[in-house]
Amino acid sequence: MINLFIILPAASMPPIDWSSRFGTLVHDVARVYSRSFDRRARDHFDLTRAQCRVLVMLNRYGVMSQAELAERMELTPMALVRLIDRLREKELVLRLPDPRDKRAFQLHLTEKSNAKIDTIIAFANAVETEALQNISEAERAELVRVLRKVLDNLTSSEHER
Repeated sequence: MINLFIILPAASMPPIDWSSRFGTLVHDVARVYSRSFDRRARDHFDLTRAQCRVLVMLNRYGVMSQAELAERMELTPMALVRLIDRLREKELVLRLPDPRDKRAFQLHLTEKSNAKIDTIIAFANAVETEALQNISEAERAELVRVLRKVLDNLTSSEHER
């Protein structure tokens, strides 16, 4: 691992252009992207963005325990339980006993959730189209390539600890 931290005296620190900082840009893009999704979806279906995330995660990764899903979503178990309870009321998720662990539950999507997931994907596609307008296919491919590289860098450094 390369350690690039050098402590400079405050007086010699150049001013920071926050609008060009990688972390700031990634955070701002994610925030505005999410807000755009919310704006488009608010009146079209009865789900919060957090509930959409649960359905998409289960669709993407398949059946998993509540603990696994909470960890993947970076939520506390209690916060996830509230989301799951609301999705169960809407008959979109089943919480079944885990056959490997009597104390745990597995989360399953229902048939009814498929239509909701299709709607979520349609809204996400619309936001993505808006976000990537005026960006060429080559630029899109390069953006994806670079972001995957950043993700790999951060993931590998996370595992080194």
